[in-house]
Amino acid sequence: MSADREQETQKSGPRLAKPRELTVLRGEERYPYSAGSVVEALQSAGVPTEDAMDLTHDVERKLRHRGAKAVELEELRGMVAAEVRRRTSDEAAKRFLRQTPPFVPLLVGPRGKALTRRRLTSSLEKIGLGFKEANVVAYQVEQGVRSEGLERITREELARRVALILEGRFGRDVRLRYEMITSTSFELKVHEPGGDTLPYSRGILAQSLTAIGLTPELSHNIAKRVETALYATNASVVQRSQVRDEVVSLLKKEAGDEFAQRYLMMRQTRRRDKPLVVLFGGAPGVGKSAIASEVGYRLGVPRIVSTDSVRQALRSLIGPELSPVLHASTYEAWRADLLPRELQTATPEPMRVLRGFLAQVNQLKPALTAIVQRNIYEATSIVMEGVQLIPGVSPALHVEGATVISIVLSVEDEEDHLKHFATREGQTGSKRGQQNYLDHFEEIRILQQYVADQAVHHGVPVVEASDFDRAVERCIDIVLDLLMLEQRRQLEAAENASQPS
Repeated sequence: MSADREQETQKSGPRLAKPRELTVLRGEERYPYSAGSVVEALQSAGVPTEDAMDLTHDVERKLRHRGAKAVELEELRGMVAAEVRRRTSDEAAKRFLRQTPPFVPLLVGPRGKALTRRRLTSSLEKIGLGFKEANVVAYQVEQGVRSEGLERITREELARRVALILEGRFGRDVRLRYEMITSTSFELKVHEPGGDTLPYSRGILAQSLTAIGLTPELSHNIAKRVETALYATNASVVQRSQVRDEVVSLLKKEAGDEFAQRYLMMRQTRRRDKPLVVLFGGAPGVGKSAIASEVGYRLGVPRIVSTDSVRQALRSLIGPELSPVLHASTYEAWRADLLPRELQTATPEPMRVLRGFLAQVNQLKPALTAIVQRNIYEATSIVMEGVQLIPGVSPALHVEGATVISIVLSVEDEEDHLKHFATREGQTGSKRGQQNYLDHFEEIRILQQYVADQAVHHGVPVVEASDFDRAVERCIDIVLDLLMLEQRRQLEAAENASQPS
């Protein structure tokens, strides 16, 4: 060895031998080992990326340590699954084993042409996607197929999967552009019991699932999986009952029986023969109108009535000289009974405020009762909101032909309550100036305490309304829980009636 060569060797140290190539065996088939393929399979099974890389490195090190030149695919999968089970979870290990094994090529069509990410990426670039976006879609398509344990799919199924992912990531326009190139429409339609046929909507289904208490992420995930399962039937039009059954099946697996029951109850609520009446009470400024509208929308109840509109209608029929209380604000009604000389010095004492408020409530009570009873007579569900809806006081209801649910909204913290008035002023274009509410905030808090006390006394739930989203979810929970309780009682009564005496 020359002096220069020897000096170079001393500086750089001895050369490391190139790691021996591993071969993965599956019967007569042989595949070159790729750590990246194993990591991707683990990621698809829900293993965090860093854990997947460490785990793959450790398994590969074990194989090389024993001098293996080749390893059977099932043995490799078993080693990886055992490590996943030890480090992550048994469920992640099961998901890994359910997948199409890494290294095994995916085949498309009757001739079994290999599905390669490079080829799919190239085809997506032709519809205007950048390389990075196209590659992400191709990866998502491949992992989706592998996660279902498939080794071969049809060209139509591959194109449909691409279309769904394109719409989910980039919107409907990109999906339609792709469908124009493939000359195929992948829109799934649902045949309704009434005879109509409508496009399947992941958004509408996801919204329904969110309404029963699922997170938006899980709701959209289930809606997407339902669509995939329905497409797998190879039908372009499916029955509404098929959609329902698929949703219930997935809910039981992913969220439990209770959420499946809540979904079915939500559907029944929108189609039930027995009308539903939901009454929202609460002081001014707690968000009754917004929350009642959102709850009504989620429950599929289109008729929302405000007691303010009823009061305004009565004011057009009854002048202020006949009923000054009716023409006053709820929190100022107490001033209507004062003598002129008392107006300047009178203070809003609780009993005085409540006396004026209840006088107004009693004047509206017959009209509110009549509206609710009319809807019940017409078998029409209704959501009503207003300050004058007081548990045990108004409206006067003793009905058996409907399910009546009362909820009282409240904002416990005074600062939060004050902020609501500023929000209301912005939403109504200053039609309801916040200053008037602020000037009478003491009376408003007196009304809130009274309505909340009445709710507690009559067993009516009081919902904290400072957080809009949480309040809506809580109200939906209350309605669905009471409907499910009613249903259980009806079933028990039917069972008891069928029992021989």
